[in-house]
Amino acid sequence: MGATVTVGKKVAAFSARNGQTGYVLFEETYEKNCYPHTPRWSCVGLGYLEDVMPRIFVCAAACEGGDLQGRSGQISSDGYAAGWLRELANPIEMPDVIGTISCGGEIGAAVPMSKRDQVVEALRVDGFHTQAEALHGDGFRASLHDDLDLLRTIFVKHKNELGPWRFIDRAAVLRLLCASRHSVPGYAPPTDRSYVAAIPAMFSVNSDILLVEQPGSTFRVSDASYGETGIFIRSYGLTELAHPGSFRKSFARYREAVKFAPAASEHTTILVTMAGCPESGYSREWVRKVATALGRTSTEFETTLADVRGAATSENRLMYLLSCLPHLVWNPGKGSTSVRQVSLFDEVDFV
Repeated sequence: MGATVTVGKKVAAFSARNGQTGYVLFEETYEKNCYPHTPRWSCVGLGYLEDVMPRIFVCAAACEGGDLQGRSGQISSDGYAAGWLRELANPIEMPDVIGTISCGGEIGAAVPMSKRDQVVEALRVDGFHTQAEALHGDGFRASLHDDLDLLRTIFVKHKNELGPWRFIDRAAVLRLLCASRHSVPGYAPPTDRSYVAAIPAMFSVNSDILLVEQPGSTFRVSDASYGETGIFIRSYGLTELAHPGSFRKSFARYREAVKFAPAASEHTTILVTMAGCPESGYSREWVRKVATALGRTSTEFETTLADVRGAATSENRLMYLLSCLPHLVWNPGKGSTSVRQVSLFDEVDFV
């Protein structure tokens, strides 16, 4: 699968019916492995600041491993996020968009039939009972300016399944971008220079596997290259909203913590269990393979990193299997000394 190439960004803003500022994010992209390379604009986010800021950082995380690139190749998550923040500071005026929200089987339906029950339930929970019932029929009309909260219930609550382009289509995007409109007041808060990002304790198992601290002083396994930093960046949106301008320093500290994580002790223990293992997928079979490789007849046992290293072969791929089981609990134990700056789970106040 090829990378997505980003070539343009634009933010539009408007006053919602409740007086709050609503934002709409547009991005111009193309797929690197599809020819010809024809960039297309699409609506990639909508809502209030607390909705669009997390969306920006979720997308920024994709830059870490190269899934999201620029025309010339690899780009940094920092630069990508900074580009969006510049657009947030200088948005263009967003006109109203009125359209029909209905269910359908086609790929471009506002709500695919496979997601109808899920969306109907969310609408009911948020008090949109009339609209929920209408999805069982011909649907209902909605206005971006007047019905932003309703649209958030559909396209923000289900952001991983339903993109806002299903409501604001490409034709509407192009009309907006071609129109001559004045900029409107944007989001440009002063930088919070006092904020210090909290970094969890980390230990390196090998060049591919990292142990990352969790609540209760337990550890989970993670990707020691770009994966763990990507997880941190994905979750940074609301932190950036609370501490504007802190993302560059925070990303740098986290990358450094991953890069210089001290080695885990051979006494590190691993609790192998089916508890917390997903019902679907290959995880349960992998737990059984781990047990077999270690000569265990049960899938519920505790082992040590030393035992795992001793049993690992190129045939049983034991270390790889363990790296694919994030539900397992690791305990670095005696001999593992972390170079900690500020732990994610320490109770520290910053002035």
